[in-house]
Order: sequence, then C-alpha cells, then structure tokens
Amino acid sequence: MRKNIRTYILISVLVLLLFLSSCNRNTQQSSNTTSSVTEYTVKKTNLVDTITVSGTIKAESSAEVQALVSGVVKKIYVKEGDTVKAGDLLVELDDTDYRLSYLKALQNYELAKNSGSKLLIEQRQLELDIAKRDLDRCKITSPVDGIVTALNVEVNDYVSKGTTVDVVARVVNVNNLYVSASVEEMDYSKIKVGQTASLTFEAFEGVNFPAKVTYVGSEAQTSSGIVTIPIKLNLISPKSLQQSNTSTRSQQLEELMNKIIPGLSCEAEIVVLNKTNVMVVPTGAITYESGKAYVTVKNGNTTEKRQVSVGEKFSSGYEILDGLKEGEVIIINRTGTSSGNAGRIMIPMGGPTPDR
Repeated sequence: MRKNIRTYILISVLVLLLFLSSCNRNTQQSSNTTSSVTEYTVKKTNLVDTITVSGTIKAESSAEVQALVSGVVKKIYVKEGDTVKAGDLLVELDDTDYRLSYLKALQNYELAKNSGSKLLIEQRQLELDIAKRDLDRCKITSPVDGIVTALNVEVNDYVSKGTTVDVVARVVNVNNLYVSASVEEMDYSKIKVGQTASLTFEAFEGVNFPAKVTYVGSEAQTSSGIVTIPIKLNLISPKSLQQSNTSTRSQQLEELMNKIIPGLSCEAEIVVLNKTNVMVVPTGAITYESGKAYVTVKNGNTTEKRQVSVGEKFSSGYEILDGLKEGEVIIINRTGTSSGNAGRIMIPMGGPTPDR
C-alpha cells in the first residue's frame, strides 16, 4: 500500500515539473523579439501642428470705480448698460461739508497773502488745493470709455473712500477684448506672437472666431506643481481677413463677435506650424550616428545608406529638408514582440500626427 502511495506521489511530481517546464518555454518564446523590414515610398504632404488651450475673455481696459472721498450719494447719472466716455459723470456725492472746507481754506489763503509770510502763504495754498481737490472728487466720473456693467449704489447710500467694499460702479470697454490663457512648459517653445488661432465658445456652438497671439509671457508661473506661461490672443474682425467668406457669412460672424463679453470661457486652437508640400518619413526610418541623420534607400536589389538633413520632428515622423527625392523607397527596420505588432508604421493621411 505504501509502495503504491510513493509511486503516485512520484508520478505527480514528474507531471508538475513537466508542466512548469512547458510554461517556462512558452513564456520565453512569447518574449522573443522579431525583426521586420518595411518599405516606405517618400512623398510630399502638408504639415499642420496645433496646440489647444483654455482661456477666458477679458477687457483690455476696465475700471472698478471707487469713491475718493466719503459721503452720501446725492444723485446718480447713469444706469447699468449705459455707454460712457472717460470723464463722464456717474455719481455725485453731497458736497456741503467739502464746499465749506474749501471756502475756509480760501479765506485763510487770502489772509495769508496779506501777512507777507512766504511760508504761511505756501501752507495755505496747499490747504486750498487739497480742499478744492476733495470738493471736485464729490463728482465721481468714469476713468475709461466703456459700458457700465455694474452700479452698486443708490441715492442716500453712504460710501467710504478707498475701500474695495464700496465699489461705486464698474465700467468695461467691450470694444477691446482679448483672451487670457496659458500654455504648458512643454509647448512654450512652439508659441510665437503673430500665430493665428481659432476660438470656440460654448455660448456659440459650431462657430469659430479668428484670433491671433499678441503676447507671450516672459515669466513662467507655477500652480499645483504645473509650470505654465501666460499668453494673450486678440480677436480678429472678419472684415480684415483675406478669405473666401461671403459677405453674409462675414456679417453674421461680426454680429456674433459683438456678443462676446468679458468672463466667457473659450478654447483656442493655435496653429504653431503650417507647412505645405514637404517630404516626410516615419520616425523609424531615421538613425543617428555621430550626430548625423541617415536613412536606408532601396536601389534596385541593393540598399544605400544616405545622410539626410532633418527639419521638424513629430511623434510619428520627420520632415526631410535634403537628401531624399519624392518617389524614392526607403527601408525601415522595425523590432517588436511576437504579438503581431512588429513592423507596424502609422502615418496618418495628411502627414504625421504632431506632438502634443
């Protein structure tokens, strides 16, 4: 009985060892690499690279209008939505106390002139100037051209000078708007002033607004460990574009652009590269030796190692500036696993996919 048990255990152990050995061989075979050779015909295509960033519409000129003297609101000259010019009167405070102070300062100044003391005259002159300034400040005016987007006081309200709590009104120039955005550190080198862009808003579904980059920050900002560089984009009037838009389409776009207001969020697709009729080869076609780029060119039944000049680099390809002609066939060696993906080359229509 014991002999049978030993025999059974011995057979089980042998079977287990054979199974483990078989699994090990299969694992080794699955990890073996295979080499694949692919031919690629050199051709010209168009290269377009874009970067998409999120932004917010802001006004180039706006003002939080505050009282520069304290007092009670006597009269209001505007309402929300009114268009005003710089210097237009918005609100007037009761100036009784300030007028009295001015008259006293004027009287003291006249008396000082009779005294003959230059120092006293200068002192009274300064007091008169300050009293006149405070009297004038009872009339609160707009510092910029724009639209009154907020009016925070009513007649008989008391306002205090120089406090952010007592903002009398807000005036925004909606005729000079821009997009405030930022790009990540990895895309910073691609952004330049003058590049064109297309803006999209949730408020205007299906509509693209033309814009261009007008500012690239000279100092990076860090938030939550992410480094970004601030940029600005200005909207472009459709009337100034040289394109095939019909006059009706241009007018419709202009009307929608007039509805863009500060605070709206948008996405800007910035064209950082736009080249036409350039030669491109897949990334795997290029090898480097001593800092020089080479490709393997098919020449009948033989191959030729040839140096090339490389331009723009993308995630799946290179721009070839010199060294190849359109129609030539190059050899691409690909090494991969036995999973069936070896030697796979992906060149999308229209050129390689740009880096993101």
